[in-house]
Amino acid sequence: MTQRSESLFINTKKPIILASGSKSRKLMLEDAGVRFKVISSTVDESLIKEEVSSLPFEDQVIALAKAKAKEVSSQFPESIVIGGDQMCVLKDCIFDKPGNKESAIRNLKKLSGTEHYQYSGVCIFQNGESLWDYSEYAIMKMHNLSEDEIISYVEKENPIHAAGAYKFESLGCNLFESVDGSSYTVRGMPLLSLLKQLRELDIINLESIEIK
Repeated sequence: MTQRSESLFINTKKPIILASGSKSRKLMLEDAGVRFKVISSTVDESLIKEEVSSLPFEDQVIALAKAKAKEVSSQFPESIVIGGDQMCVLKDCIFDKPGNKESAIRNLKKLSGTEHYQYSGVCIFQNGESLWDYSEYAIMKMHNLSEDEIISYVEKENPIHAAGAYKFESLGCNLFESVDGSSYTVRGMPLLSLLKQLRELDIINLESIEIK
């Protein structure tokens, strides 16, 4: 991927906060030239997941994104706060971040040769109130992978903090036969829809590009 010049930024009309510690979401916003700072939410995601487990998956990711954004927004009411969340789903089974290499290998063995979904949700809050939310999904068709391929991939990329146990933005794209949907969604945030909404809210526009 071609990297954005570090000297190009879009000045925002209000301060923007990304309420997520996701490196992938951070990189997407940086590459788009948006000025922001990261303040990760401390909400109990496992509790929220239990509360919304009966909802459709597209609504679950929005609920999680909104919980993160609302918490941070209540602390910084003047800022525009972006929340995001992602779920990897095979049939009715959610694949959370594996947390260790052994779990990552097990997850990839289950996903190998299957068609599964990546759901991604994003929202915008200000002063503790929701201004907008959106979700979409991508359909992922994974190659039939040998055990040696899976182990080699996990050892090299260590995708223990990635939904589905793969990093699509790097080596993980080699695991797939086809993808129906946006690569931004697979990486954890519907970026183009978010940027469109920030324009419509008059938070960003290309007249405010700054070169330093």
